[in-house]
Amino acid sequence: MYVYKDLVTDEKCRDKKSAVIRKIRMNAGLVGIYLICLASGRDTFDIIDCSNLKQRKYPKKDLYILGIAEGKDNAVELAARLFVTFSAIYGREQFKQQLLNHQDTLFRRY
Repeated sequence: MYVYKDLVTDEKCRDKKSAVIRKIRMNAGLVGIYLICLASGRDTFDIIDCSNLKQRKYPKKDLYILGIAEGKDNAVELAARLFVTFSAIYGREQFKQQLLNHQDTLFRRY
């Protein structure tokens, strides 16, 4: 599991981000918390409910977490803000590949 060094959160999760990461690593159940991650396919982002991560077979090994939000609506808004921000920095078409190419400097491994 990789976590973006400048992890983006909504206002409700701002103080809880280290606790959320720790609970994900420990397979603890988190209800109502959503992760914004880089998608493994053609899509840009995946919005994952943290309660899904409690499953033992869920593939957390290659998860690239960019943001944490409380509630589905906040997660969608956060994903939209991330898209606009990364498009401005890296270019609209290429930012997903750029993030993966520079994963050593942009992400921490947990």
